[in-house]
Amino acid sequence: MHYSYQVEVSPSNDVYHPVEFSIKLATGILRRCQIFFPKGCSSLVRCQLWSDASQIAPQNPDGYYALDGNVADASLYHDLDAVSNQLWFVAWAFHCSYNHTLQVHLDVQGRDEPDTHNLMLALMDTENRLIDLIRQVF
Repeated sequence: MHYSYQVEVSPSNDVYHPVEFSIKLATGILRRCQIFFPKGCSSLVRCQLWSDASQIAPQNPDGYYALDGNVADASLYHDLDAVSNQLWFVAWAFHCSYNHTLQVHLDVQGRDEPDTHNLMLALMDTENRLIDLIRQVF
């Protein structure tokens, strides 16, 4: 399932009064987060994605995304069934003079969809065993 949101950040939304945009997702696994920054942000609009009391993206503590006309693309593996499926997109401005609108796109793999991550791990394990077998024979 794909989710898309627009979040507007005004100059009054500083680090002490950020925009806290609530996102309710279906159950499954959050696989990808993309945040589109418009031209003109000059890296002065900053944002993070949170779940409960932990920061999901970026994964470095106290890190944030801040770009200008680019996309922050994060590959994730966040199980929404193990924790809450309630997320918060937190954004703030740093000395901005006008509003900026960020586009947030989230990709959630449902429980009824095949888990390509685990399938790829099983394939890699099979290939490694085959390589070890060939090395033993030759």
